[in-house]
This record gives sequence, structure tokens and C-alpha cells, in this order.
Amino acid sequence: MDPSISSETLHLRLSAENFREQLQAQPKKDPRIVSVQIEISNELFLLIPHSYDSVTYRLGFLEKALGEHALVGKEIHVQPIEQEGANLVFLVPSDWKDLISAHFPFAKIEYTHLLAKCFMKKEQQLTLFVFGNLAFASLYQSQKLQLANVFPFETPIELAFYLQSIRDAFSLNWNLYPPLLVAGSEEISDAHLYQIPYVSS
Repeated sequence: MDPSISSETLHLRLSAENFREQLQAQPKKDPRIVSVQIEISNELFLLIPHSYDSVTYRLGFLEKALGEHALVGKEIHVQPIEQEGANLVFLVPSDWKDLISAHFPFAKIEYTHLLAKCFMKKEQQLTLFVFGNLAFASLYQSQKLQLANVFPFETPIELAFYLQSIRDAFSLNWNLYPPLLVAGSEEISDAHLYQIPYVSS
């Protein structure tokens, strides 16, 4: 997703690899920008059902799931996933937030996580969003969420093996239900060579 400004709103998709480049490409302290919507691309997340999520226990859940030092230098953000009755809790580096706030001092800044694009409740569907070297995935069977994950990969064949492992573990029939590639996703290079028969949303 290229940075875009519309109606005084700036949309950015940030990862560790493109953070500084994306920020430096924007005019600093531009008073015309009143809103910045930032999609975070990282592996630091946890999906917590509403019935278990509370400020008191959230830190413990995150430390248990991501490691006891995962929260150092990070801030917690929460994005409701209403169709799952859960919160997508994710971490944003504090230094990113400081630099973004200094760069856009006049703007309201909102953070969301790219995994949220994959929650499309369908009968039997593996949904993918690829950005850089991360594949965001969700899997529904009988309209129940079975998997929500972020998979880092270096080559298309690594991604192909990961998707094949999901197919085998959940007995998916890709002839009937090929993986769905969410609009705006990067295409998987050489997908046909690795028998990834995805369709676009």
C-alpha cells in the first residue's frame, strides 16, 4: 500500500523494513494532515476473547504468548474484532510512536494491525494477506475460526510449505476452497509453481 493522502487523512502501512523510509517520504509537520491511519505489519499480536480480556490480565497473556521481554520498548494497542467477540491486541515500538507523533503533531493517529484484514467468516476458507516477508492468515471451518497467524518467510517455497502444512493439517480441499488473497495484498511470486491456487477477493 503506497502512502496516500485523501481528505486530509494519510494512510501508511509500516513494517520494520520500511518504517523510516515511509516516514521520511511524508511532509513533516504538515498542518493539512489531520488524521493518520497506520496499519502495523508485525508478528507481535494476540487474539484475546472479550470474556478473558481485561487490563489486569492482558499483560500476563501477552508475556506468556510472546515472551517475557516482548513488551520492552513497546506499547499495547487494541483493535476489536467484533465477528469473533475478541480483541486483536498488538504491540507497536515506542520509538515509532514518538517519531510518528513528532512528524505529525497536528494529526489524530490511529493504529490497526494487518491481520485484521483476514477475518472473513466463511464456510471453509483460508484467507491470506502478504506484505513484504510476512503472510497473515486466518482459517475458518464451519464458520468457526481455527487459525489466526503471521508467518515470516524468506522465499516463496517456504510460504508454499507453510500453506501446504495448513492444508494437510485441516484437510482442506483447494479445488473447492482455494486460499483467498485479500485485496491490496502482494501477490505470491511463482504461486503456480508451488501449487498455491489462490483467488483474489
